[in-house]
Amino acid sequence: MDEKPCPKCEILPKFPGEKVDVVIFSSIDFLIQKVAKLISESNFSYNLLQGQILIPEVNMEELISTLASQPLSEAEKEDLKVGFLTKGENLLSVIPRLKPLSVYSAILRYIEYLEILETNRLTVYFHPIVNLERKEVYGFECLIRGVKKNGEILSPYYLFEAARATDTLFYLDRSCREVSVKTAAVKGLKKHKVFINFLPTVIYDPVFCLQSTIKWAFQLEWNPENLVFEVVETEKVKDFEHLNKILEYYRGNGFKTALDDVGTGFSSLEALIRLQPNFVKISRELIEGIDQSPIKLDLVKALIQAVSSHGIEIIAEGIERSEEAKTLYKLGVRLMQGFLFAKPHPEPIFQLDFSWLNE
Repeated sequence: MDEKPCPKCEILPKFPGEKVDVVIFSSIDFLIQKVAKLISESNFSYNLLQGQILIPEVNMEELISTLASQPLSEAEKEDLKVGFLTKGENLLSVIPRLKPLSVYSAILRYIEYLEILETNRLTVYFHPIVNLERKEVYGFECLIRGVKKNGEILSPYYLFEAARATDTLFYLDRSCREVSVKTAAVKGLKKHKVFINFLPTVIYDPVFCLQSTIKWAFQLEWNPENLVFEVVETEKVKDFEHLNKILEYYRGNGFKTALDDVGTGFSSLEALIRLQPNFVKISRELIEGIDQSPIKLDLVKALIQAVSSHGIEIIAEGIERSEEAKTLYKLGVRLMQGFLFAKPHPEPIFQLDFSWLNE
């Protein structure tokens, strides 16, 4: 497969090393006037044009740092669009690179995250999915962590918070998929089901956005049926037609698909009905305390009956107590995941303790 450059996401956002001409746009005249006054008070020279400010020959990082400290609301920082000109460019050429001031402010706050992304300092923690009937590991979910230069591990919450703020969710999501495919192969998991999360909202064209993931999967000689691409944040999906195109692209290449957190809201149930994945993961909200809640018990029972007749396999996630696992087993659930069995670990864990089943 010949990899094509992505027309939207060719380079990571960063500040230019040299001094550049910076342009600030806004359709709101009083906001442009307000920013021009702030720039003047900060001793930057500028030219005020209609709807825009041009600051010539400036250190952009210094300028953004100054503006970020000014009394501008979040809405104003979002409305102001910023770009820079390199030598020989005109104002029209900067338009495709415009980003809200809020994004450039976030780039300042998350420099370390962007360095991690640029140098691909991501690692995988493996969370086992067990087959309770066979008392063995069925597969693993790949969970991403960031690695600081000193070796400290950064949580996925930090990574995705930084990605949203810096408008780099596409890069992070793609890197997570790639490192999961590669690391799982290195760890010898190609005979197990390996679940890899992805955010459908950042994939605008499967052919462009998924090409590197597909390339690595086949280059590493994966049996595509053992790679399961799991839709996360299902409740945020609005365009089911678009999501179905993504899943069809995966399925067209032989991979399996899964929906996460099914049961947390109407949209996840709608996704289940319209998309019919190979696996569904019942949300922790329904699993927690199911042995003590008749309503949760009936809801999960109904969900099991609804999907099992359509060849969809169920995984109960977020299990922390043996009573929850035993209750789900009685309902017919065989695949389970949670801290009861093991916590995520950088090395895949195969030997698990099932002695509690006999208690």
